[in-house]
Amino acid sequence: MSTAANESASHATASPGPILRPKPKRWGGMIFFKVEEIVFEAPQSRFAEHSKVFETMFHLPAGSDGAVEGRDEEHPIVLEGYQAVHFDSLLNVLYPTPDDFISGILKLEKEEWIGVLNLSTRWSMKKVRLNSH
Repeated sequence: MSTAANESASHATASPGPILRPKPKRWGGMIFFKVEEIVFEAPQSRFAEHSKVFETMFHLPAGSDGAVEGRDEEHPIVLEGYQAVHFDSLLNVLYPTPDDFISGILKLEKEEWIGVLNLSTRWSMKKVRLNSH
């Protein structure tokens, strides 16, 4: 009997390796921010993952009236002194589209990257800052 036939037969009857289970993805709910009168909605996970500032903020207790900032559109976290266009650029970095992944290119203009650098520095987003170029 030929060796090639034996190899072919052994591959056909070989048992598959262990089945890998995906890790569950937990987004931590949606969070609402208000920048220059524009309300942005995003999954809270990447803000907490990349910034101790936001991670700490998300764990603060509710106010005396029970309202939790950022929980809904009527009670957003108001970010004073920031530009909405820069915040939008940061969202594009934190939550790239499938097309961005496929192309391997995140298309932001120079001014948008400057905004991302500014916000990532202010909010201690080290990985975002290091990869903003």
